[in-house]
Amino acid sequence: MSKHVEPEDSRLDPGLRAVLSERRQLINLAYRFLGSLADAEDVVQETYARWYAMSERRREAVAAPGGWLTTVASRICLDLLGSARARRERYVGEWIPEPLPDRMEWISGPEEAAGDPADRITLDESVNMAFLVVLDAMTPAERVAFILHDVFHYSFAEVAEIVGRSPAACRQLASSARRRI
Repeated sequence: MSKHVEPEDSRLDPGLRAVLSERRQLINLAYRFLGSLADAEDVVQETYARWYAMSERRREAVAAPGGWLTTVASRICLDLLGSARARRERYVGEWIPEPLPDRMEWISGPEEAAGDPADRITLDESVNMAFLVVLDAMTPAERVAFILHDVFHYSFAEVAEIVGRSPAACRQLASSARRRI
């Protein structure tokens, strides 16, 4: 489903290494939901706090820590999206999402950022901002279904498990989101 980078320190417990290796994907996921790097980092911290608040026995019982972390982060984002809409109702002017600095590193890693840097930055900023504005026009449920399925390539069954809806409902939400694009 996604490519993860293992932390360098081989002295770490394998379970801890697996949890820490999810950080980049979780930040990327939360940023795409929320449009703010600071909020995305807060979501990841809250996700890790919930992971470590569980007893060691409960953590060991989790068959797929990455899936658990993704589910929890997605649900935190969904909650924040609902409250963010309420906060923006009081915001003066049009709310514009925060662009992500050095976007290529978060998407593919620094080794794939090629071409003329000036052209790349201009194009990335334009596309990034347009994408974030379109995402903001979606309902929170549409955004979650669209991002998890179309951007991160989760199956509709996996999306349904994460958001607590049926696969058919998630398919409909993603379809509705695609029509907005």
